[in-house]
Order: sequence, then C-alpha cells, then structure tokens
Amino acid sequence: MSDRLPRLTCAVLLKQADRNLPGWLAWHLALGIEHIAIIDSGAFDDTRQIVQGLQKDWPLSWHPIETEPSQTPEEHRLEMTRQAISHLHHVTQAMPQRVTDEEDGETTPVEDWVIILDADEYLSPSRELTAMLHQTEEDTTGIALHWRIYGDAGLLTPPPGHVVANYTWHAPPSFADHRFVRLVARLESLPSPAKLTDPHMLGLSHEQIIRPNGRPFEPTDDEVLNSELWEGGCIQHYICALAHNEEELPPPMRAHYNRNEHMTAPQTRDLQAMRQLSNKMRESALRAGLARLQKLVEPQLEEAQLKHQEDETDLAIRSHVRHGTFHYDRIRSSVRSDLLLNPQFSTRYETGQTVLLRFPEGRLLEGDPPNHHEPLIGFWLESVPHLLTLYGQDRLPFTLGDAPCPFGLASLRIAPGTQKRFVHLPHEANHGSTPLEIIPTNTAPAFLFAPLPPIDEPDGLSIHGLLTWLAGHPDIQPYDLARGLLLLSPSSAQHLRNLAPILADFLPSQPQPDFLP
Repeated sequence: MSDRLPRLTCAVLLKQADRNLPGWLAWHLALGIEHIAIIDSGAFDDTRQIVQGLQKDWPLSWHPIETEPSQTPEEHRLEMTRQAISHLHHVTQAMPQRVTDEEDGETTPVEDWVIILDADEYLSPSRELTAMLHQTEEDTTGIALHWRIYGDAGLLTPPPGHVVANYTWHAPPSFADHRFVRLVARLESLPSPAKLTDPHMLGLSHEQIIRPNGRPFEPTDDEVLNSELWEGGCIQHYICALAHNEEELPPPMRAHYNRNEHMTAPQTRDLQAMRQLSNKMRESALRAGLARLQKLVEPQLEEAQLKHQEDETDLAIRSHVRHGTFHYDRIRSSVRSDLLLNPQFSTRYETGQTVLLRFPEGRLLEGDPPNHHEPLIGFWLESVPHLLTLYGQDRLPFTLGDAPCPFGLASLRIAPGTQKRFVHLPHEANHGSTPLEIIPTNTAPAFLFAPLPPIDEPDGLSIHGLLTWLAGHPDIQPYDLARGLLLLSPSSAQHLRNLAPILADFLPSQPQPDFLP
C-alpha cells in the first residue's frame, strides 16, 4: 500500500461534437476525478465553447489536435493517446504536489493516476476511487476494468436525460468483447509519449496490473474472467446508444453490439451525486450561455440602428418648416423609442399562479430523494400553459430526475393530461407518464421572475425574438433565461444549439413521433 495520497485525472478522446459531453463530465467529476482533459481531434468549435464556458468553475482543459486524414484508426488512436498522456503530465505538474491536512497541518505527497476513455465509455467503480487506488501495492502499475457493453434498450431515438439512467440493459458476462479493458494507470509508470506503441495496455506489463477487486489480472484465464468480470467496477460502454451515424457504427457492428439480455441498475449513490453536481455545472453553463447571447445582442441592436436610419431617410418630411401662420420642428424618434414598441423588447408583467402537483394516490410532488419532505411549488402563467417552474419552499437545491434544476429551480415544458387540470412532466423528470393534478395555492412566489416574451412564430419564439427580449432586459437572471429558452420554436432551438451549444440542456427536446408512447 502506498503512503502517498492517490489523485486521479482523466482524458476523454473526442472525434466529433458530442451532445452528451456535459453529462459525461458531470458523471466523472462526481466520481472524484480531479481534472478532465478533453482531447479534441474534430469537434473543435462546439467542444471549445462548452469547455471554455465551464472551465472557469470546473477542473477542465481543452486540448485540440490535428491528425492526418490518411491515418488508420489504430494510428489515430495511438496519436491521441500520446497527446493525452503528454497533456496530463503538464496538468498534474501544475497541480499541488502535496496535500495539507486541515486538522493537524501535516502534508502528504500525492500520487498521480490517469485513465483515458472515449466519450461513450463511463467509468463505474463499485466503491470510492480513492479507496480503490489507496489500497494498491507500490509495484502495481495499473488497474484493469473490463467493458460492460450496453445495447439500445429498444429505444428508437435517444430520450432526454442521462445515458446511464436511460440505458440499463447490456450483454451477458460471457460476451467475448467484455475481455477488453481500460486501465487506471500510475502516471509515473507509463513510458514517455514518444515511446508509447500500445494505446490500449499503455506499455504496461500484465504481471503488474490488478483487477479492481485486488486480484491479479490474468487476461487469458476464462474461469477467472467469468467469475470476477465486473467485481469492483467496470467500464460501461454505450456504443449503440451514442453512435452518431452508420459510418461510426455500421449496421453489422450494431447488430453485433446491440445486446440487451441482462439489466443492471446504476447505483443510486452515483446517480444522485452526478445529478447534484450536474445542476451546479448547469449554473455555470447558464451564466456562460447568457454571456454569449448578450454578445449576440450587440449586432442585433446595430441592425436595428441601420433600419432606423433607413426609415428616417425614406421619410420625406423636412426637419424644419416655417410658414406665415405656423412653424414646426420635426422630433426624430430614437432607436430605443422604436424598440419600446416591440412586444419582445417591452414585455409586460402578468399575474402568475402558484400551484402544487398531486399524484393520483394523493401525495404531493417533491424533489428526489425528498431530503426535507416539503412539496415543490410551481409558478404557472395562464398565457404560457405549457411552461412550469418548480422550486422548494426553503429555496434549497434539489434534483428531479435528470431535469435541469440550477439555482434550486426546475423550468419544465409540461403536457396536458386527458382530464382538465392534469399534466404530465417531461421524460427526464423521472416520473414516467403519471398524470399530476394541478392544485392552486395562495403561496406568494419565492422569486421575482422576469416577464416572458410573447411568441412571434406559429410554433414558438424565434431567435430574433429571444435576442430582442435580452436587449430589453440587460439585467436578466440566468434562471429567467432558462424559462425563456423553453419558448423557442423547434427550428429556433436547433439554430441555438449551433450558436450556443453550452445551452443545449435547456432547450426544448425534440418532439416525439406520434406512434411512440
């Protein structure tokens, strides 16, 4: 056992933009990984915006690399792995090399471990990472965790919410590809990046690698493999759920990997920790997204200024007129006075209603798990019946499945039930298709919400309307932006995903086909 304090850093290898990146980061940071490096060989702009928007508050770094188009997949993997190890060396050298105990003031040297993963691989240890790493012997160079390959669970399209919560069916232990492992490796034991020739076993000898249960790693021992495959942890591999297209996962490969024979539910502890941290990360994302949109407002105002000048030029009225019996001086309107007539710029306040949500059996909706056993209060506007904002009476943070709940608020698009005054929460709120009854209350709203902009397209709010709203409300709060984003039309929501990918979690989910339940 090492007398140094273990510290795990991670690199994730990206080949293209991944809509699940924020959830991937939240999962691994919640496990206790102390820094994540995003090694980007193709997603560039989208990933850069997401990481730069988050790294002010979170231990993340973005490292773009250019690879040769002529490289084989094996050469591409090797180059990215070399870059990852080199980058993690720089990251760990800049981190403190000793940790001071706050109680006795003693310092302990740190020992750096690393793991290199793809964006569809999720580390899943059975116990805390520090405990797993701290009990390794000094001569151990790596810990081998086997794949557990998950199928698509029969879902035709990826549902909203976290991939770990949505996909729980996987191949049986005997599936041949479960022999594949990823290593948690001692950084000091790795060869220099230039000398690395094996991107999978990282140049480490099998004799010095153990399994997460502490037993020796014997890659050819079938009896041990079948009995101890996932003892102590595994790498959950969502190859079918997260493949982008047929080029990335051709139909024959999908048919091979799409196995759904066994079900393993994620540990409640890990899901809850991830969801709590995810909501904190979403606060950072909202702030960064709001700042980006406010920069886009500036050209919007410049456009309004140009239009105003054109209108002034086209208006054939002289500025000064004098006659024998009267005279006048023309008063020119300003851009702001013109904008004040715009309903998105000058939104009006409406009286809202506070409500409770009641299940058919009579209990009221609470956060999960209900730490304080207090029902969530909803703020609802009659003019926007499909939008509901939930919060706790104590204003403390809460989780509601995978629904975004930053700043202790959850703004949701709700769907009407078959009966009046009944609604359904979205899939990611984790309450299935249960109808909830809206119960009006006399409780005063706990927050002063900004008035929402009226829609200006047949199916929702346009990007132009959203930016005009932001121009008229320069002091808007991030949680108000979360409410406004849910008004966007489907086409505008898709456009905003490209303009500000860091806000993707807050955009309306794509409509579900009519034939799906």
